[in-house]
This record gives sequence, C-alpha cells and structure tokens, in this order.
Amino acid sequence: MAKVMLISPPYIDLYGGLNGAAGRYFPLGLGYIASYLQKYGGHDVSLFEMDAQQLSCDGMVRNIQTAKPDIIGLTCSTPNFVRAVELARRIKAVSNAKIVLGGVHASALPQYIIEKYSDCFDCLVKGEGEITMLELVDACQNNKPIKGIPGVIFKPGETAVCNEERPFIEDLDILPFPARELIDPSLFWPNMHNARYKESFSVLTSRGCPFNCSFCASRIISGRKYRTHSAEYVLSEIEMLKKDYGAKQLLITDDTFTMNRVRLEKICRGMIDKRLGLKWFCFSQVNTVDKETLVLMKKAGCYNIGFGVESANKETLASMGKPINPEEAAKTIKLANKLGFKTQAFYVLGALNETEAQAESTIEFSKKVSSTLAFYNMLVPYPGTKDFERYFPSADLARIKWDDFVAIGDNCVIEQSSSPSYDIKKLIGKAYFQYYIDPLRVLRILLKIRTFYEFGNYLKGGISLFGQIFNWSRGRSGKMESHA
Repeated sequence: MAKVMLISPPYIDLYGGLNGAAGRYFPLGLGYIASYLQKYGGHDVSLFEMDAQQLSCDGMVRNIQTAKPDIIGLTCSTPNFVRAVELARRIKAVSNAKIVLGGVHASALPQYIIEKYSDCFDCLVKGEGEITMLELVDACQNNKPIKGIPGVIFKPGETAVCNEERPFIEDLDILPFPARELIDPSLFWPNMHNARYKESFSVLTSRGCPFNCSFCASRIISGRKYRTHSAEYVLSEIEMLKKDYGAKQLLITDDTFTMNRVRLEKICRGMIDKRLGLKWFCFSQVNTVDKETLVLMKKAGCYNIGFGVESANKETLASMGKPINPEEAAKTIKLANKLGFKTQAFYVLGALNETEAQAESTIEFSKKVSSTLAFYNMLVPYPGTKDFERYFPSADLARIKWDDFVAIGDNCVIEQSSSPSYDIKKLIGKAYFQYYIDPLRVLRILLKIRTFYEFGNYLKGGISLFGQIFNWSRGRSGKMESHA
C-alpha cells in the first residue's frame, strides 16, 4: 500500500475583482482518482483543495513534511499552472516523494512541460487519470519501470519519453463515486449566482463532447466521443448525496447534460419517482432541448439552465465551430423563460477577425434574448485548442503569461497577440453595466430568488461584479509582462 497525496493548487485569486463571487468546488477529477486508487489498489489516499481549505503554500508543505507521502499528484488548469510549478519546487526541497502532474494544461503541452520542468515533476499524466495513476502508483511502489504505462510522459535523461496514449474509459460505471469524504463538504459552495442552498454538490455524469468549438479545452482530457454514466449510476449517486450529505441542490457540470435525450428522461423520471426533491442546475445546448424536455426537467427539480450562445453573428459562430444559430438560441431561451426557469446565457467576445461592431451587435442581441443572467467572457485560447493555434501560432511558450488565461480575470490574454483591434475589457465592462443596470431585469432576477441564502449570494455577487466592471472600464493595461 502506497501513501498518495492528491492536491489542487490555488486559483481563486486569479479571478481578480470577481474572486468574491467565485465558488469553492470539490475537485471531482482528483476525487475520482482518489476513490479509484482506494477501491482497486487499496492505497492510502489523502486529498487537498488548497483554496477551500485555506492552505497556503507553506501550510501545504508542512502537511507534506508531516504525512511523508510516497507519491504526490498535482492537477492544474492553464491559469494556475505557475502555482503548480511553484508548489512542486517547494515540495522537492523537503520531500523525496515522486511528483506527478495531471490536468488539462499538462495534457495539452506534455512534452514542453516535462522538457522544461523535469526538475519539478517526475512524470506527467495525459488524459483521464484514474487507470494511469493506479498503474503508475503500483509501478513506483514495486520499483517497476514506468516506460510501458500508457498515458505517462517522463524524462529519464536528456530526452523526454512519451508513452502511447491511454484509451478513454468506455464504461464510466466502473468508476466509484468521487471520494468526497476526504474533504469536509461544508468547505465547498457554488458561484454566487448559482447558490440557492449551502448544501450544494457538483456531479459529473458524462465525459467527452462531440462538438468542436474552437475555444473549448474540455476534449483535451475527455476526448470528442460522448461517454456517460448510466441513468442508474447517476440516480444512485444523487440518492447517496441526499442521504449521506443532506444535499438540497446539485450542480451538474457536464458540458451538455441534455445531449442524450433517452438517458436524460430516465434520470428525470427517476428523480420524480424517487421524490428526491432536489433543485439542480445544468448546462445545455439550445438545439438539444424542446418544450417537452424542458417541462420534464422542471418537474424533476431543474430550475436553472446555462446555454452557450457565444455570438449573434453567424460567421463568428461558424468560425468558432458552434453548431447553432442566433435565432435558435433566442427561441430556446425565451421558451425556458416562459416555463419559469432561471436562464443563463454565455457570450464570448474576441473571436478571431471579429470586429467591434460585431461584438456590439452580440451585446445588443443579448438584451433582446433577455436571459435571467448574461455572462460576457473574454475569449481565452487555451493550449490544445484551435484558437491557441490561431492566436499564438509561433509563440515562445516560455514567455506566455499563463495566469492571464482567465475569461473573467483582470487581464485579457489575447492582448498579448496581434488581435483583436478593439478593447475587449472595456467593452465587456460596458456590456455588464448596461445589462444589469436595467431595473426591469433586476426585478426579474429578484423574482427568481427563493431563499435568504440565495438573496445574500446575489448581493455579494453583484458587489463583486460592479467592482470588476470598474476595473474593466479602465481599459487596456498594455501588453503583459512575459513569464519565463
């Protein structure tokens, strides 16, 4: 039995002025790896989410010195990659543990990272981590070579070795539920705009997305093939969350929960038949739901749906690879509004070759759509996506400031490239201000509130948003300093 420590480094402060509205979420990816290591390997696993547990780098290092783990697994997205590097360096100074890096950034740039940071990381895991991590831990425990383990990248000498890729898990039901018991659940809560109850839990019921959006990095880990937990597995996990943790609200974090209508109906009818009485949020595509589906979802407890609309310009949507049209988006959201849902529409500004006039038309379109909430995000061309190749085709990766890769942060990362020609931050500040200064729209938001907890969170979120609007309204801060 090996002693394994899994860590999610800090990231909340990267949201800038909006960090006060940001939630703290259980790290589902690490949670699945932890439970898989426990069930199929019998390993001793501990789990840390540094923001939620209010752990500084010093505090985390002290925990490591006390626990003396054999293997440490770090996960990171692009913006907190620098934090993972800093933490790994600190760990190397005090521990002999093997350090493994996984997550979307490691999966997008594995060879670059292991070549440049082999002093920090003993190896990287590319793609889904459960099976790879178990084989890796077993090999390290038994002093066996890791060269043949699919999904592993390492640098034993002067040259990096990239093992063959790990096939995606076809039967997701083999995965035990995430090991939520390893961190106090009271430390987690949703983003302020989604927080109706404190007793809220995130769940992931599928992996992979068949769509090919130019800005989306999710398929780097999960691939394009849509794979799901069975309806029975999902209902069992939901029942467990209610029984063991007192859940009142669910945040279903699938890219598109409504993709498979047959499975969706089974899950909804199961929630109804079992009288679970939970309120829940999910993401949907505007072209995957109709009135019948929405009525069933509402009856099952769904009160809140997020739709990726992105743009009012058909050419921009085509460039993004988004398989919808603006008229379809407006029709679906208006239908959901009419049925009593709290609706959220997400827009992206800064697509390649998008003009300021086109961006302005998207903002005006969003007002006509009139979702309960609207979110305007700066385009972030994450490594591994088509947009990264478009914006940084020949960039020196060592000079890119990764912690600016935040859609709602203080800085716009594409200002480091030659596009776009307009000031995205200033325009986004203007969009938010115009949308939420409308008294009628504020009234509609207030009418959707059902708990004092929800009201308090809207208040906190609104204060944070208007603080960030002020930051954005100051406009460009110029080219970013490079990060070596």
